[in-house]
Amino acid sequence: MGQFLVIGIATRITADKLRVEKEFKDIKYFKTLFEKKINSAGIYQLSETENTIELRLKSEIAEQEWPDFIQAFYSLRYQPHENDEIIEYLYQRKTLKEWISLGEEKLYQNYQLANLHYYIHDYHFNCNIPILMNMMVLSLDGKIIMECYDELFAFFTRLIRERLSNYRLANSLCVDIIG
Repeated sequence: MGQFLVIGIATRITADKLRVEKEFKDIKYFKTLFEKKINSAGIYQLSETENTIELRLKSEIAEQEWPDFIQAFYSLRYQPHENDEIIEYLYQRKTLKEWISLGEEKLYQNYQLANLHYYIHDYHFNCNIPILMNMMVLSLDGKIIMECYDELFAFFTRLIRERLSNYRLANSLCVDIIG
């Protein structure tokens, strides 16, 4: 199995509470760090169970923006009409639960639920806490080999140029891999 480059929406981020207690010895400190590193915009709800500390995407935020945001992302990333079937489905549904259920079915490469293993590093305690990120994949690019990246690098280049469009030099930027 190969590695893939993904861009997606994190819907739930979970840390193992026992691991946090072992590494940090201070749950409150970790929660503050967790919120600061991942939830600075306040779009996740923090909760805690006996075994986990979790951030979940707030339904009310998702339900205001989900179809529009994904349509805007697809229009930046893909050719026109490439994902029309997905967009049509999203606009016909109204809840985050319904939108996630489509991703669970894994019918589309560019709209599927996946798990990403990630780390939160803390310099104070000099440790890494593994977290599990459930994400709705919106862009999945082939196995990590150079030949797969032309369209993705063109996407990054276009976004950087647009963001820096006040400078003529923006048109000189390119994104690639050099070896």
